[in-house]
Amino acid sequence: MRTLLGLAFIALGIFLEVLWLGFCFGSIIIGILLLIFAPAILFFPFNFFLVIGLSIINPQKYSQANRYKYHNNSTNQATNDLDKYYKVLESKESDPWDVIKANYRRLIKEYHYDSIASKDLPEEMLKFAEQKTQALNEAYAAVKKHRK
Repeated sequence: MRTLLGLAFIALGIFLEVLWLGFCFGSIIIGILLLIFAPAILFFPFNFFLVIGLSIINPQKYSQANRYKYHNNSTNQATNDLDKYYKVLESKESDPWDVIKANYRRLIKEYHYDSIASKDLPEEMLKFAEQKTQALNEAYAAVKKHRK
């Protein structure tokens, strides 16, 4: 019974999609504009009823709760974060500690808020420098913790 009801919803979606496309492309200008700027609107009826039909047929597989599950082990996430931190520090994991430290000091000197503020630059640049300094400090602390 569930399968039949789900298939009926999918068939209804296909039927409404054909009607909707006929309406949109009956007025060629509207159809072309929707196709270019908002294609999701053109295919909304089919997508909407397809999701409903599939969730009726197999609620365990197509429920909202399963949609947002993310399976990733913490070591893989830590590795990704470290790669990001090394990139922020313009270094590689294979670089010796002295090179990483020198890159950090050079970047801090370049982007530190005080050195930017003394140059009378726009407010956006000051905010960028502050964010960059925070990112550099966070990256340096994480890499230092990982290396020690």
